[in-house]
Parts: sequence; C-alpha cells; structure tokens
Amino acid sequence: MARRAPCQLIRKGGKEMFRKLDMLLISAKGKMERLADRMIHEEKGAADIVAILVVIVILIAVAGIFRTQLMELVTTVFEKVTDFVEQ
Repeated sequence: MARRAPCQLIRKGGKEMFRKLDMLLISAKGKMERLADRMIHEEKGAADIVAILVVIVILIAVAGIFRTQLMELVTTVFEKVTDFVEQ
C-alpha cells in the first residue's frame, strides 16, 4: 500500500470538505427562503387574530354597558325555567 504525502491528503480532504460546506450552505439558504415565505404568509393570519380580539373587546364593552339589563334578563329566564321544571 502506497503512502500518500500529507499535502495530497489535505487537498483531497479539502475538496470533500468544501463540497460538504457548499451543500450545507445551499440547504441553509433553501431553509431560510422557506422560513421567510412562511413568515410572509402567516402574517395574514395575524390580521384575523386582531379582528377576533376587537370583536371580543366590543362584546365585553357591550356587556359592561348593559350589565344590569343582562342580569335582569338572565334572572328572569332562570326563574321561568325553574317554574317550568317545578310544574
């Protein structure tokens, strides 16, 4: 078995190392592009979340404004249900 000079081993290993690094960088670039694409498209969902939060805030405000009327309505409904069940 012939021994190779250290310079030849470094050159051969260096080419293989650079090929692997190239493949790693190409893979990383593709992953970053997919991540950026997902981030752009996911922001559309963020607008839906904001809209839902606005609706919830409006419902809470309406409930706070008409609190006494809502309490009277709920009390009346429960009284009628209780009377119906007891009959």
